[in-house]
Amino acid sequence: MINKIGMATAAASLGLALTFGAVPSAYAVDAPTSSETPAPASSSAPAPKIAKKDRAAIQAYKAARTSFQTALTAYKTSKQEYQTLITAHKAAMDQLKPALTTYAQAKKVIGQTFSAAIKAARTTYDAAVTTESTAEQKLAAKAAFESARTAAIATRTAAIAALGVAPVKPAAPVKPSKPVKPSRP
Repeated sequence: MINKIGMATAAASLGLALTFGAVPSAYAVDAPTSSETPAPASSSAPAPKIAKKDRAAIQAYKAARTSFQTALTAYKTSKQEYQTLITAHKAAMDQLKPALTTYAQAKKVIGQTFSAAIKAARTTYDAAVTTESTAEQKLAAKAAFESARTAAIATRTAAIAALGVAPVKPAAPVKPSKPVKPSRP
């Protein structure tokens, strides 16, 4: 029985191969006749002419390629300079950090001193107003508070002016941009 199944499978595959494996006559290629055969190219034959439009495109491409090579060389140089500028910028930032920290701490102390002066004036005012006092005493307490506040503001302004301008971060160097390669015509 295995033999009959194997033979039937072989016959079916042979039939399919013959049916679908043959090239239809519509796709058959005719052999060229002697009058249709191309002549062999000789080495003395002139090169095919390039159209003027194509010649201009080729010349423009060559010029663009030359300028690209020049730009690429300049880019490589500027990239090396950029690396040295980055190193210098990092060094400047490292030197700036302590100055910024010192400035911030000094400004914080000025703010704390101002806040303490205002709190002391406010406490004195509140103590004067909450006790049984006359309107004149309350008015005098308010005037004393206003003068203490004005003195604290003047002291803070003078301290900030004496502190000076905050240290300025150095500008980061600009990364050079890579030139664009020209496309072939």
